[in-house]
Amino acid sequence: MRFSRLYGIGVGPGDPELLTLKAYKALMEVDMIVAPRSREDKRSWALLTIEGVIKERESEPRVVEPVFPMTKDQAKLDFYWEKARKEVLEKGVGCETMAFVTLGDPSLYSTFYRFLEVFKDSVDEVEVIPGVTSFSACSSIAKVPIAEGNEIVSIVPDARTKNAPRVIGSSDSLIFLKPKNTVEIKNMLGNKKAVLGVKVGFKDQEMLTGKLSEIKEKTRYLATLIVKKEPQDYESESDFC
Repeated sequence: MRFSRLYGIGVGPGDPELLTLKAYKALMEVDMIVAPRSREDKRSWALLTIEGVIKERESEPRVVEPVFPMTKDQAKLDFYWEKARKEVLEKGVGCETMAFVTLGDPSLYSTFYRFLEVFKDSVDEVEVIPGVTSFSACSSIAKVPIAEGNEIVSIVPDARTKNAPRVIGSSDSLIFLKPKNTVEIKNMLGNKKAVLGVKVGFKDQEMLTGKLSEIKEKTRYLATLIVKKEPQDYESESDFC
């Protein structure tokens, strides 16, 4: 079977009110929604974000939640991708349009483009709808600018990679996604002021501001750390939201 259109939709960091109008319109009309999850025993974070939109519809879309495990085991990844393809094509019979939803933005550390590669022979047209990133939301809540003037910003998915020290050393503002060791980051940067957001946009979000030594390490999946080497004055004490 073939789909006439595939949407890659960024649903933002978790707050339903940060969903763009364009994304909302597409989700109100699409025939099927594919919402990835990381484990069999977990629900899709992206799907939780758009539950309210789905309830507004006159008719419910078909929903598929394939598992895309966070692993480097290629054999395991191939197994789950093949399983996802089969599930989507079986449940998509009779559907014209399909949306792949992802937290944040589809073009930034998302599985959407891998999904597109797997399904490119089954879709006629593709439309990508951008979404609000976790670090934009984190910056807004903390009221701390990510960059000003000619400042250079770098996104670091893993501070332990060989290129990380070079990037960190040449940047004015740094965004660490899923920071695994704030002690290592402090050793590279010094005890700078920072903002840490965990599950930003969700009901149980947590925001911490302070020096790196004061911020306890968070290893949860939905965590974003922002560090400015020469930060403007902002609250140094911890703030829980």
